[in-house]
Amino acid sequence: MMVSRPIPILPTEPADAASSLSQPLPFWRGAFRPLFLFAGLQAIIGVVWWLSAMIHGLWAPQLGTTSLWHAHEMIFAFGGAALGGFLLTAIANWTGRPALKGAPIIALTTLWLAGRVAMIFAAQTSTALLLVIELSYYLALLGLAARELIAGNNRRNLKILAIIGLLAVIDAVFVLAATDTIPLDAEIFPRAGIFIFLLLIALIGGRIIPGFTRNWLMRNGKLPAIAEPVSFNRFDALCMGALVASIALVFTPWHQGAGVMLMASGFLHFARLSRWRGIHTFADPLVIMLHAAYFWLPTSLLLVGFAMLRPDLYAVNDALHAGGAGAMACMIMAIGGRAALGHTGRALVAGKIFTAAFALIWLATALRLLAPVFGGSYIMLLAAATLCWVGGWVLFLLRYAPVLTGAPLKKA
Repeated sequence: MMVSRPIPILPTEPADAASSLSQPLPFWRGAFRPLFLFAGLQAIIGVVWWLSAMIHGLWAPQLGTTSLWHAHEMIFAFGGAALGGFLLTAIANWTGRPALKGAPIIALTTLWLAGRVAMIFAAQTSTALLLVIELSYYLALLGLAARELIAGNNRRNLKILAIIGLLAVIDAVFVLAATDTIPLDAEIFPRAGIFIFLLLIALIGGRIIPGFTRNWLMRNGKLPAIAEPVSFNRFDALCMGALVASIALVFTPWHQGAGVMLMASGFLHFARLSRWRGIHTFADPLVIMLHAAYFWLPTSLLLVGFAMLRPDLYAVNDALHAGGAGAMACMIMAIGGRAALGHTGRALVAGKIFTAAFALIWLATALRLLAPVFGGSYIMLLAAATLCWVGGWVLFLLRYAPVLTGAPLKKA
């Protein structure tokens, strides 16, 4: 991402000073800055506010119910903000064009914030107005991303926009179902949203994880002593095909077939993860975080598949937390932290605070998944998971708020 030079101290460079003064504030010099910051804040708000209502009876927003509001905000708001921050930053790398900054980023962030305010007052807002405000962010994101990809002659990545467009459609139908505008069960749409994010993680993670791992192994002289991380090939295509097929089956009445297919897909994606040689990267938290985040994707497929086969032993809604709290949140934190460092000119070093933040989110996911298994300790494990979740995102914000709002250290 191109960043202007600092305003010179000496009055002998008026042209450079004028150029620097015309630049937007550092906070608006890249979509990753505001959107990753607000994603971190939303991760806390969406959980704490919901639990405060459930446990202490405090007022909380309702999208049909408070639980549906919580589900919506943790998937389409938290996930949507992080997705926008990643996508517009990645497109600049894919196309070689300057990253968007200034007015487009301010407008996009404003639309996201407007959606959050509208959702807080969803019960008092007409469904039509709520839908317009909520979808404005996704429509603007798709428009900006499409314009940059086409201008950069990078049409092969337009397929990612189709997946994001599907996410926006699911968001819209979710709102309509939750407000009883259409006669559909609103509970199925958070599931659909999580599966779309899993598809995006499988697609994008399959590019960046082996790439970053290979670069680290080369820099540290571990190649060719060990086998290289495997780039996308026919086996990866098989993994993606199995994932798409299993997701499609989930939303059919054939639950037995969906369960079997999900579990088969989970085993395939565990094999895929092993081919990326993450076991050799424990010395660098920024790299191993990506592998640890992807670990939750096949885990979620196995757990959801098992829950569909044996709902008497484990609930699907519990299993989905492996995808939402695990794969989604851990990947958002891992990529967000790396992007914040790399695109503000800082060294790619995780540090103790960020490493602890990621570890807490990973642990929160494990505790949330174990809670239903140990029924007698359910409340205690759920409370521990919540504390880990909130603590992890607080540490993330403490570490990265100054980075995301401050000036870059050098050209990046």
